[in-house]
Amino acid sequence: MRSVIFFMCLFLTCALFAQGSEGKKEVIVIHSDVYKTDRKIAVYLPPGYDPLKGEKLQVAYLFDGQWEDLFNYVTSTLSYLASIGEAKNLIVVGIYAQDRQSEFTPNAINEETKTRWKNPKIGLSALLDNHLRTEVFPLIAKKYNVENYRLGIGHSLGGTYLINSFSENSKLFNAYIAISPNLEYDNYEILMKAERLLKAESKINSFLNVSVGDSDDYEKFFYRGVKQLDSILSAVRVNGLKFNFDYLRNEDHLSSPLTELPKALRLFAKLTAKPSSSEVSKILSDESLSLYEEIKKRYNELEEWLGYQFQPTEDDLNRIAYIALSNKKADEGVRILNWALELYPNGINLYDSKAEMLENLSRSKDAKNSLKLGLVKLEATKLTMSNERYDYFRKILDEHLERLNKSSH
Repeated sequence: MRSVIFFMCLFLTCALFAQGSEGKKEVIVIHSDVYKTDRKIAVYLPPGYDPLKGEKLQVAYLFDGQWEDLFNYVTSTLSYLASIGEAKNLIVVGIYAQDRQSEFTPNAINEETKTRWKNPKIGLSALLDNHLRTEVFPLIAKKYNVENYRLGIGHSLGGTYLINSFSENSKLFNAYIAISPNLEYDNYEILMKAERLLKAESKINSFLNVSVGDSDDYEKFFYRGVKQLDSILSAVRVNGLKFNFDYLRNEDHLSSPLTELPKALRLFAKLTAKPSSSEVSKILSDESLSLYEEIKKRYNELEEWLGYQFQPTEDDLNRIAYIALSNKKADEGVRILNWALELYPNGINLYDSKAEMLENLSRSKDAKNSLKLGLVKLEATKLTMSNERYDYFRKILDEHLERLNKSSH
């Protein structure tokens, strides 16, 4: 069927409001062997997260998680963007800082840096690296269903920490959103590290989003470092590295996250966005191209860039198949649905959709077989779904099969 959307969306919407749509937050205390003390993290689980589903989510690590207003802004922004289809659901982990200057800055190689900062403990970001790698990341991987893909989000010195992590090629994060970072630290040593990295590496599969405002002394001071990093990345193009710089007009140091965060999260989501209707139609209009091959190629490339198995969803493939049907390419739709059934053999809706495509191709016998197989799968998975969902699919498949039987007499 074209979609179970209307009925199921009504059902799921009611269920969502019944469960609450704000997601869940918990604060976890970790006894850190690295820091020899207790450390805190806050974990946000998006609405609808269900460990029993087996769905794995990417994780965003937010620095300065102790700043509750910032943490809540990040999670509410993500929740809203996901609800309107502009972002994917992410698990958010807020990293609590106890001494920001110490934890977010790398070891200073210039002696005057320690004098200027008037903090004898600056330059200990390697401890935070170790804490994340050996204590936080393993805990999150064990406790939640997560992909091995991490997005770092940091503002001010949190952004400094992330740019340094990228520049040192630490592999702690796959993608970075750095808002108003201080790159002047240690006489711009972080920028020199970044330049050396880019000259040494021919390929870096990563995403880097950096921004800075212009409306107060902090932002004006940080502007130079951000602009230099922009120039470095633009001059030395590295395969796989996607980057974006935003220069925020009329934003100061504290307001810059308000403007930049939604933009950066939407841009990040577009990196793995499903093919649009116009993109699918364009492929179909080119007789030299196979829709199935082109879509599979797209996801294979994304999988290679992301570094983990990345597959289209059942609904995405069903939607693509119907775009093919609307473009009078039912045969292409069948190929897409065959692929979908390889990935989701218990996707009951797919059997009905495939039957519709086959019916359009005057392959009535094959269409009936698809519906019959769908009924077998429905009975086999009955205990995994609600009675309402089972009854709905049973009615759809039975009615479709009955109609085909009548038309063949």
